[in-house]
Amino acid sequence: MKSLDAHVAAFAEDLEFDLDGRALKLEDIWINILPEGGFHSSHIHPHSVISGTTYVAMPDGASALKLEDPRSERMMAAPARRKDAREDLRTFIYEAPKVGDVLLWESFLRHEVPMNASEDNRISVSFNYGWS
Repeated sequence: MKSLDAHVAAFAEDLEFDLDGRALKLEDIWINILPEGGFHSSHIHPHSVISGTTYVAMPDGASALKLEDPRSERMMAAPARRKDAREDLRTFIYEAPKVGDVLLWESFLRHEVPMNASEDNRISVSFNYGWS
């Protein structure tokens, strides 16, 4: 867990969080096994600060993590973005991790795992950090 703690501490620093002398602490950790056709629908992680996943098995055809711009739920009357828009302006970003990668995001960020098109299991370990 010390390795995850270090990643999360660096991410919190990059986000310029004022933790007021308190620490972010690991609250939850679980294993995700997605067989062929499996998926995780769009969701957030309430009551947490930073969420993340590390990847154990990502066979060819395994789905990427899909992250959603939180402004999209505001349904503003704005034109759609061009298909070649900068990544930071896109409504959805797909991150295709490799085995051993650790992805972190703020827990309010809506995300999902589209259907696993691989015949093999997509295996990851996810976690939440809270502020105490």
